[in-house]
Amino acid sequence: MFGYIKADLSKLDEQNTEIYRSAYCSLCFALKKHYGFMARYLLNYDVTFLAVLELNLSQNVHSAQKKYCPYKMKKCTCLCADDIFFYCASVLIILTYEKILDNIRDERFLKNLFYRFLKLFFRKKYLKAYRSFPLLCDSIRENMQLQVKAESADASVDRAAHPSADSLGKIFTFHHQNEGLYQFGYMLGRWIYLMDAADDRIKDEKNGSFNPFIHRYDAGQIQSILNFSIAEAMQAYKHLPEGMYSPLIENTLVEGTNTAQERVLKGDTQ
Repeated sequence: MFGYIKADLSKLDEQNTEIYRSAYCSLCFALKKHYGFMARYLLNYDVTFLAVLELNLSQNVHSAQKKYCPYKMKKCTCLCADDIFFYCASVLIILTYEKILDNIRDERFLKNLFYRFLKLFFRKKYLKAYRSFPLLCDSIRENMQLQVKAESADASVDRAAHPSADSLGKIFTFHHQNEGLYQFGYMLGRWIYLMDAADDRIKDEKNGSFNPFIHRYDAGQIQSILNFSIAEAMQAYKHLPEGMYSPLIENTLVEGTNTAQERVLKGDTQ
């Protein structure tokens, strides 16, 4: 996951903004509790979205408690849903480890050595996640291998995006056997992969790296492909049950993704 799934706080009311921040802080504390202090540096808004989705699907009212944050140097509000945040923290560890392995395949010399060091550092954490979620780990590993094959074969947009899309679909449905939820995760995962491709298009063309958009699509066509993917994700989401966290999810899917897409298509990488 690449940091494209983030709520637009400027269009959220105070109550939902506080809930969103609580989910973010809760994930941070879960990373520390289950995977150590350094795991906190992996914290991102993509997996915070997964946490909010899981909270919404649980259809429960979650109590909150205050915990001291060493970064803010004050107490913050955390939600009491350890099973959900343990799962989300584990997903973050799994995806990080797989990304490290992918970078080892792609990078050379000093960067390769750096990622090999990270692999050693994260291996124990990954094995802990694997013991808890072996089927999910195996599925994501298989998709990563398919990703490498697709990119080596200069695959089309659909084929190149499929492994990432399928992985997110399975992450979303790991605790919930729901075809609509899988479709939601699949199309959102497709959008994330293609957003990253659009974001890296100039760099990849310069470096000679694979990118499904290079030499095939102009800016207008790329925008249409991205619009289709996120529209299909939103359509699938409409069939899911509503909950108390639905306003946060809808804000992220509408305002948040639109902001991210506009930034990428304008070439703003800040």
